[in-house]
Amino acid sequence: MGLFSPNLAGMGPGGPVVPEPKGGFRKFLQIMSRDTFALLGSGFLAGVSALVYVLSMFLALTSHGMIFMLVGGPLGGMIFMPQLVGLCDTVMRAMRNEHPGDWWQSYRRAWKRNLKPSLIFGFIVGALFGFQLFMMAHARYTGSDLLLQIAMYIGIFIATAIAKWSVLQIAVVDLPVRRIILNSIVLSSNHPIKTLITTVLEIAYWLFMVVTFPFSLLFYVLFNFWLPMLITVLSVYKSLNETFGIEESIEKQREKEKRKQLRDERRGK
Repeated sequence: MGLFSPNLAGMGPGGPVVPEPKGGFRKFLQIMSRDTFALLGSGFLAGVSALVYVLSMFLALTSHGMIFMLVGGPLGGMIFMPQLVGLCDTVMRAMRNEHPGDWWQSYRRAWKRNLKPSLIFGFIVGALFGFQLFMMAHARYTGSDLLLQIAMYIGIFIATAIAKWSVLQIAVVDLPVRRIILNSIVLSSNHPIKTLITTVLEIAYWLFMVVTFPFSLLFYVLFNFWLPMLITVLSVYKSLNETFGIEESIEKQREKEKRKQLRDERRGK
C-alpha cells in the first residue's frame, strides 16, 4: 500500500484492475507513494549540494561583494548540477514505472554517465544566474529605469525555461552542451504553454522559499528540488519522449543487453 493512497495500478489479487495512470494528479500520487525513498534520497543530495551556491550568493548580496558571485556562482553550479541531473534521472525512471527501489545503484550510474556535461552546464548556469541575481538585487542602487528592470525579469524567466529543458536533456540524451542549449531554445518555442506554466511554477516555488525564510527551511528539507522536478517531468515528459524517442531507445538498449547475455550464456555452455 502506498504512503498516500492504495496502489493506483490495482487493488491486489482478485481486485479490480485499474489502468496505469499516464500522467496527471493520479500519476503524481502514484509516484509519490511508490517511490518515496528514491525522491527523498536523490532530493536530499541535490538540496545539500546546492548550499555552496546558496551561501555564495547570500554573501554576494549581503556584502555587495561581486567576488563571491564570480567565484561562488560557477563553482557552486558545478558542485550542484550533477546531483540535480541525478535527481532528474530518478524522477524519469519513476515516470517510466521502472520502480527505482534500488535507486542508489541507478543514481550512481546516471551520475557518472552525465558528469561531464553536468559540470560544464553547471558552470554556465551558475555564472549566468549568479550574475542575473546580483544585478537584479543591486538595480535599485544603480538607478535603473523600469524598462531595464523588466528586461532583467524577462531574462531570468528565459534562462529558467532554457535551464529546465537542458537539465531534462542531459539526463536522457548524449549530446554536446551547446547542442542541448540550442535544443532547449527550440523546445521552449515549440511548447510555449508547457514552458510557461512549468517556469512560472518553478519561479513561484523558489520565491515562496525566499519570502517565507526561515520558516521555509523545513519545507526545503522535505521537498527541496524533487517536488518541482516531479511536476516538471509530469508536465513535459510526453513531449520530450516524442522528440527524442527516450523509451524506444531504452527498449533497444534492453534488447541489446538481452542478446549479449544470451550469447554469453551460450558461450559458457
